[in-house]
Amino acid sequence: MRKGIFFLFVLLTGCAEDRKFEDFVHKDSNKGKQEFMQDSRKCTAEKDKFSHKIQGREFGFEGEHTGYLGCMKLMGWSQKTTS
Repeated sequence: MRKGIFFLFVLLTGCAEDRKFEDFVHKDSNKGKQEFMQDSRKCTAEKDKFSHKIQGREFGFEGEHTGYLGCMKLMGWSQKTTS
């Protein structure tokens, strides 16, 4: 029984997506960390919506994070690029 609970704990904590405010920039520079966290929670909850996945693909995103990134882009957030 303990192994099952431990496995579930590892599965739930290990699969959590950790989005950082520092990795994104908003088109309006007046939005801060609190607004980012609200938008990120909403997009995490809605990342599997078909419309967000389609929009994400139209923005050029691929892979498992397409829906999340499409939603964030619609809310004005873009990932910072690293050179």
